[in-house]
Amino acid sequence: MSRGRPSLEEPVRRTKYTREFIDTDGSVVTWYYDVDKFANGPWKVEVVEAVIEESFEEKNARLPKTQRKYFNPENQKWVGYGRAKQLKLI
Repeated sequence: MSRGRPSLEEPVRRTKYTREFIDTDGSVVTWYYDVDKFANGPWKVEVVEAVIEESFEEKNARLPKTQRKYFNPENQKWVGYGRAKQLKLI
């Protein structure tokens, strides 16, 4: 409640707007609001994930031991966990 003479103009209320959030990993989240469609929050949320270039070795290092690929120096090929154990690579 404001003091003094009441204004004759009504405050302008936005009914459509967007909010954009950028996460630490670089992905962008956009929230779309439309009060006429849905009054309790955003009616649509878009997530655009950041493209991160990773090498094969970096991806392989993050995997569990049984899902990694191991290099066989005899035939210059990558082999799975079971075959690497048979060849005594690990």
